[in-house]
Amino acid sequence: MNAFDRFALTTRAFFREVLGSPAPRGISPSPKLNRTGPLPVDMLVIDVSLSMDLTDYPPSRLDGAKQAATRFLVKRFEVSPAALVGIATFCSRAKLVSDPVPISQNLVQLQGRLQGLSTGSATNLSAALSMAQTEILKARSTETKRIVLLTDGDSNTGPNPVITSDAIKKAGIQLDIIGIGGSPSEVNEKDLKRMASVVNGELRYWFIKSVGELVQRFETLALREIK
Repeated sequence: MNAFDRFALTTRAFFREVLGSPAPRGISPSPKLNRTGPLPVDMLVIDVSLSMDLTDYPPSRLDGAKQAATRFLVKRFEVSPAALVGIATFCSRAKLVSDPVPISQNLVQLQGRLQGLSTGSATNLSAALSMAQTEILKARSTETKRIVLLTDGDSNTGPNPVITSDAIKKAGIQLDIIGIGGSPSEVNEKDLKRMASVVNGELRYWFIKSVGELVQRFETLALREIK
């Protein structure tokens, strides 16, 4: 039995012993406002353009992103199990991997969907950001809203992502952005820094140079209170 299988069994045991019911096999829907009250929500938005197959983040940039996003999910489960988490990806188009769902009921399912990600051509940042904004606002039962964007390149198709990000921030959604790759020159840092939120004087943009640092950054984001 590998580590993932052991974790899945532990999670199912948690639901049987603590909640009195088995963990659901499919994705459980977001709770209604009158049942749970306001909840924090995060949308993970992950670049799956072809350059994410490069191996400078062994075994690949995409695998590094999966490791980091998985750590985020586990830490959110530990510190804020009532929170909602969703996942979207983008290459030439945006894809909704999961709308925001309760992490307490869907950890294993969300992890499984992360492992199924694969790459495609082009980089359409704006489409993914717009999708994430729509899903967060549809949830409605949220008190703090955040998009965590990971990308290894420059947007080369679709609307201007800087304009899209401005609309997101005006809607009260925090935008944390992580760039990865061989060097900062591989991403359009000028635009990414303009797109990222500024919270208490801190720019919410980071360039990460290794898988280990990437996993640590996602863990920090999961533990840190959304401002």
